[in-house]
Amino acid sequence: MKKFILLLTVGLCMAYTSVFAWDGKGHSTIAYIADRHLTPRAKANIAKYTDHHPIVYYASWMDMYRQYPGYEMTHHWHVDYWNESDRKDADGNPAEPIDVHHIKRIMNEMSDFRTLNDSTVLINIKLLVHMVGDMHCPVHTDFPKYRPINVNVRGKKVRYHKMWDGMVVDIEHKGMSPLMLAAELDRCDEAAIADIVKGTPDDWYAESCAAATRAYEMMPKKTVLTTDNYFNAAIEIADTQIINAGYRLASVLNTIFDK
Repeated sequence: MKKFILLLTVGLCMAYTSVFAWDGKGHSTIAYIADRHLTPRAKANIAKYTDHHPIVYYASWMDMYRQYPGYEMTHHWHVDYWNESDRKDADGNPAEPIDVHHIKRIMNEMSDFRTLNDSTVLINIKLLVHMVGDMHCPVHTDFPKYRPINVNVRGKKVRYHKMWDGMVVDIEHKGMSPLMLAAELDRCDEAAIADIVKGTPDDWYAESCAAATRAYEMMPKKTVLTTDNYFNAAIEIADTQIINAGYRLASVLNTIFDK
């Protein structure tokens, strides 16, 4: 009976996480790529706070806990939710995208992670593992521009956001586990990786906005989306964003923990 309850709980969690950004496959692939590029010192320091769980263990943690008491404030951290009227801060200056703001805040807070209590460090690891991935998803940047759109995917009407949250990756990489997909995508040499991780979260966000615009503008309007007319091209954007997110997540974690 206990085994049945455990399996049911795991199944519900998997079903729950599959409707959010990149879905479980995308987030886990990003975490696997990042894990492959953590320095030995960074990986050892992280393991002290994660009870030796690899970071992929927390890839979808934010999606599972966003509604739990005590974590409700994180619900809107995944996506750059905004309206034109609240795009400025209290001083009238342009407001930072919410996900970028919290990634930068956590990076700053963790700059001397040994001065923080263990639970704070662990929570921040969980948040970074997820949000760095989220900020690379084409429907998690400049979001309101695309919010109301429905698309026809193989005869089924779905939200544009939902299509990018999981369908693009699942359709084009059907049958591949996140571990297999990470091994397939992680092909960049050291020079290419160094170029990808240059810049700041602000730069990465701007790049993600450009990818989001390409993903939207190349979509044929008022027609059924298929592999031939959209997904073959869309997966190139998705794969690039997943690769970039994986290397940048590793860079963020190495900067914090490789000391």
